[in-house]
Amino acid sequence: MTSILTNGGAISALQTLRSINSDMAETQGRVSSGLRVQTAADNAAYWSIATTMRSDNMALSAVSDSIGLGQAIADTAVAALDIVIESLDAMKWLFVSARSMEPIDITDFSYYGMTYFPEDGAEKRVDPKYAGSLLQKLDEDMLQHIMAINNAVDSASFNGVNLLAKPKDGVDLDDAFAATFVTGYAPGDIQTLRLKSRDFVLFNDNFANYGTIAEEDTNAGILDADINIMAQLPDGSTWWTSAPIDLFHSTFSDQPYDNVGINVIYDLEAVISMSGFTRDSAYEYFINEFEKKIQGVVSAQAKLGAVQHRLEMAGEFNSDLRNAYTSGIGRLVDADMSEESTRFKALETQQQLGIQALQIANSNSDNVVALFR
Repeated sequence: MTSILTNGGAISALQTLRSINSDMAETQGRVSSGLRVQTAADNAAYWSIATTMRSDNMALSAVSDSIGLGQAIADTAVAALDIVIESLDAMKWLFVSARSMEPIDITDFSYYGMTYFPEDGAEKRVDPKYAGSLLQKLDEDMLQHIMAINNAVDSASFNGVNLLAKPKDGVDLDDAFAATFVTGYAPGDIQTLRLKSRDFVLFNDNFANYGTIAEEDTNAGILDADINIMAQLPDGSTWWTSAPIDLFHSTFSDQPYDNVGINVIYDLEAVISMSGFTRDSAYEYFINEFEKKIQGVVSAQAKLGAVQHRLEMAGEFNSDLRNAYTSGIGRLVDADMSEESTRFKALETQQQLGIQALQIANSNSDNVVALFR
């Protein structure tokens, strides 16, 4: 049936063309955005999963930043410990050298220890019998290593975190943590790595605040405590001396200070003279105790090496996890550009054919007019 009021062919062609145009718009959106699921209306389930995974991926990105910060802090501390161990080894060599030298005839013990305690360190006068001796030259070299250790520890700070030095805050060493690093994230669970101060702190400014020797020893950092010598007397018996030998970090009136200006070897010789110890046994005990401090620092560096390795593994795992999340999101919502380009080309052809079909359908009315001529 031919009608001048209703053109069924044109209506059908127009409906087909509208459908093709709608498909083309959808395909164009996928091509321009690279996504086949852009909104919840496209696919509610996939959009919801992808949105959640993107949020988790952002959290993992923050974890990567935290791991990088932790690695920088650990690397800084390890670099400082390299200097500390190098200086400690040099100091041990100086003690061994001092043992083989002629002793000083010390009779005036007023030069032993510190003379006064300014805020920036310790000062002392020099015994005239000691001045210019070979032992004094060793002490001058010793002082440079002590200052190098102090400077290395003080400088081992990154972003305000120093694993090797604990400020005066009244917190017991066993209860304190040097740092806490975020190393991982699972939905609803942040994974952290906490470093105990006990394992890494060389100098603890709090150890001066305690009233008993036991409490001070408990809160002393690895290099804090002085050395009290137990050595042999000429009759073969052994005894403790109550005269401590300070090395790096000491206290006076409950205030910590760096031993700037200290003469360690002279003090060791003075303690030997005051106590009547045999020189060899005193040096042997002192060097053994000093070796314990070296091993304490070596242990701290070994633990830091383990921390570095753990952070490295955490960083690699976190990177792999982020890549897996990104790939998973892509599988859910990314458009297949090869498929979309082929589809777009086909829709272009269909659109052209649809326009031609509509033109043909619209020409039917001209045929009706021709019948009445």
